[in-house]
Amino acid sequence: MSKLTDTKLYEATKRLEKRLKEREDEYMIYKPYHVVVGTFNVNNRQPPAHILLQEWLHSVTKSGGHSEEILPDIIAVGFQEIDTSSGAYIYDDKKKEDEWEGIVRKTIKACYKSKHNDHKFDLLNRVRLMGIILFVYVRAPHMNHCTLTSRSSVATGFMGLAGNKGGVGIRFRFYQTDICFINCHFASGDGQTSRRNEDYQTIESRMTFTYGTSSSLKEYIWYAPSSVGNSASNPQATSASTQWWKIHDHDIVFWFGDMNYRISQTNEQVREALKELSTIPLHEKDQLRCEMKLNHVFPNYSEPPIHFMPTYKFDPNTEVYDTSEKLRTPSWTDRILYYAKRPKIQNENKEEFDLVQPIHYSCARTIQFSDHRPVSGLYSIRTKYQCNEERLNQIRDELIRQIDREENDSIPTIEVRPHPPAILFENVKYLDKMTYSILIKNTGEYSCHCIFCPSSMFEPTRPINTKQLTDEPIFDCLSFIPSSSYTIDVGKQQHMEISFQMKSRYSWFFGKKISEILILHVENGADTFITLDITLDMGPFGLSLDQFPMTLYDKDKKQYIYSIDQSTDSINVLEMKNDPPALYICLIDNLKERNDIQLLNIFSNEIQDSINLIPIRDQIYTHDYDFQKCSTISLFMILLHLLQSLPEPLISRDIQDRVFLSSNSNFRSYQLPSGAGIQSHIPSEMASTNSHDMSKAVSMIIELLKSKERNLFFRFLSLLQKCWPTSEQIKRTENARNSLTICIDILSLSILHDHADRNQRHTFLLACLNEEKKKSHK
Repeated sequence: MSKLTDTKLYEATKRLEKRLKEREDEYMIYKPYHVVVGTFNVNNRQPPAHILLQEWLHSVTKSGGHSEEILPDIIAVGFQEIDTSSGAYIYDDKKKEDEWEGIVRKTIKACYKSKHNDHKFDLLNRVRLMGIILFVYVRAPHMNHCTLTSRSSVATGFMGLAGNKGGVGIRFRFYQTDICFINCHFASGDGQTSRRNEDYQTIESRMTFTYGTSSSLKEYIWYAPSSVGNSASNPQATSASTQWWKIHDHDIVFWFGDMNYRISQTNEQVREALKELSTIPLHEKDQLRCEMKLNHVFPNYSEPPIHFMPTYKFDPNTEVYDTSEKLRTPSWTDRILYYAKRPKIQNENKEEFDLVQPIHYSCARTIQFSDHRPVSGLYSIRTKYQCNEERLNQIRDELIRQIDREENDSIPTIEVRPHPPAILFENVKYLDKMTYSILIKNTGEYSCHCIFCPSSMFEPTRPINTKQLTDEPIFDCLSFIPSSSYTIDVGKQQHMEISFQMKSRYSWFFGKKISEILILHVENGADTFITLDITLDMGPFGLSLDQFPMTLYDKDKKQYIYSIDQSTDSINVLEMKNDPPALYICLIDNLKERNDIQLLNIFSNEIQDSINLIPIRDQIYTHDYDFQKCSTISLFMILLHLLQSLPEPLISRDIQDRVFLSSNSNFRSYQLPSGAGIQSHIPSEMASTNSHDMSKAVSMIIELLKSKERNLFFRFLSLLQKCWPTSEQIKRTENARNSLTICIDILSLSILHDHADRNQRHTFLLACLNEEKKKSHK
């Protein structure tokens, strides 16, 4: 069969699937079920012993105008900032996860008491990303009808790797309806609307669910979603093939969490309106609703009317909005949105129903131990309960004949402006984000489905291709608003923003010119080719240590030479072949002279959201190493960016493999004790066997390092040792252990990148600090 014939067959199959989806009402039998969704930012606090959170989960099913209590069929509960006490959380210990699951389980049992097994709820699945956790429960009679269960997570924190912000998701097939729950925590700060939008776009584009052969995000870019209209697959079927789902592939999606969108009015105006109980004008200034109206985030998602007061920020254990020095503006940060692929359906009597119908949406004001109030909602969903196979086959035959007749007339046609589209990004530096806008208009007589993909991955018979992510690093640095796959109805148009920002793991591309062709593929229509030319300026980011100029030292002045224009007597100048580049030395020495590095605060959301690294980046690009006027936070963060952008981690991947994966080493499975024997959270007392293993592993790594890497490694460790928080600082800092967890996560990523697993990275960094501490005490 020729490739052209293959292409037509593929396109015809896709059109058939879409037509079948549109006519599901004619062969699917729907049945109503009820879903409870809850979101709660617990501010790293544990609920008091006497509280079981009943008001949060139970109030929506026993009130809201319905005559009797409604027994839900599915309960999805999402937390943000779960408690991290006792240090176990640093090592992905499941203790806190189990504790919160136990609290939720007891709460559900207390809410829906009954001797009948029908009222029992079982945990279907759970997923966690640092402080973000999601539990999904299903009523016992339905458990056997839940198939194709999968979970996923996407981090949007520091450099897109740290998990202090991001989202987690669980999807499954409920009878024959695909349902997805997403719990998220977006960037904080009053002026960070665009950052929150980016968090949404990152999660929406990156989160992928798989079922079948064990797979991960790195094993694909494009995927083949499950065919529409098929009956539920047998979960016990062979795993020879893998099924993939993106968020928008599901019939129903509930997306909730601490989205952190604020009210765009002054604090005084908001508080005055709340005193007068006048919240309707505030809704018009709600950032999330404004961004949704502009189609910047959550296209085609809905939210019930909000009839409750803002859920953030309260003084804990009171009903009083924030009275601290920061005096944060009250806002509806905690939200529940929903999406239905087919918003309206019809039954056999042609009666129309909403696929998702909100029943109650509220917050629990009496649960006051956090600075947030928990939010919950009750929804009625229409689920594809049973398929009439005979009727399905009749419709399929009818559609095949219809598609055959339409084949020559139904070619979608689009118009793209500017024409021809040509993306040119010149002089792109590290941290730059470049954006190109195009307008796509459907000028044909049929709706068209469009998707972007790089030409090197495009196959006419299978435009969705499974490949390793690193095969197409440039495409991984592109983002599309709205997403790269979408449908345009007849006569409609779609504005598209294509953005490029080089990620640190691909920074070795700097200094190169990149040429690529993007294909705007139109199913069953003519494709549009978009040229993409990017010139990346060479700079220090992405250079290996050996690619920097030789480090010079003035032995007469007893100082390193930082300026390339500095006139120096060559007799007194030494070439320091074993020293790291002058830029790294200058940054570290400047930081060591300062006494204001606050590691417990430097990675906080508010500080990170307010940092502008572009000025110091531009200064470095001009080889100006006079950092006296630069803030300590900017110096420290740019140092971490330099380390993270090294083509090879400071501790090379080869060394990590030789030590962490060594068959005769216990280092891989080593776990620090929780709480005891840790002074200032640097381990000092360990069991003798483990202590010996750790010292041996650290010594082995140091011996394997090259001279420049070893020198820089010790300089960086010395800096961390100097600014590491004391026991007294930890006692005075709110949520210190959680802050320390994030700190260790980011610092270890800087020197090891994401090659080793998280436990190994954390344990290694703490062990190195402990060895350095021993030396300083000798």
